[in-house]
Amino acid sequence: MAFYRSHVLVCVDPECLAKGAHEIVDALQDELVAQGLIDEIQVFETSRIGGCADGPEMMVYPEGVHYLGMTADDIPFLVEEHFLKGRTVERFREVVKPVVDEELGPLRPKEVRGVLRNCGEIDPNNIEDYLATDGYQALGKALFEMTPESVIDEVLKSGLRGRGGAGFPAGRKWALTR
Repeated sequence: MAFYRSHVLVCVDPECLAKGAHEIVDALQDELVAQGLIDEIQVFETSRIGGCADGPEMMVYPEGVHYLGMTADDIPFLVEEHFLKGRTVERFREVVKPVVDEELGPLRPKEVRGVLRNCGEIDPNNIEDYLATDGYQALGKALFEMTPESVIDEVLKSGLRGRGGAGFPAGRKWALTR
């Protein structure tokens, strides 16, 4: 099993693809080979990372740096600065401005990743990585310790919503279809 010091996720959502995401991936792979880093840095194509409006987008772990708006011509500089010199390239880094309510103070992000919380932390092609982070524990509990009704109740309490655009509550859909 290979260990990598960095994992790079490149968004290949249709919007990022239209802005050159495949060219970014190709340039990144070529530059990692040229710099002798191909065995140290693993590149993945992934679905939407952010909003894609300022794409192509790239997320670098373990630092958790989110880069936006690069071109294939920018990749040699990025590789040299980030992966050889260890410096974040600020001109491509996403700037996150905290949302502050006058009464409530800083607000939480609209989306909190639960299912995808390990995105970029584990190899999506390696089932052992998933199992090592307690993958399938909830499935095992749902199958062997809970009734169908208690599973639906749990999903209702969670507030989980669909991702199809309407955000329909998943627990309600499950209860209706049961």
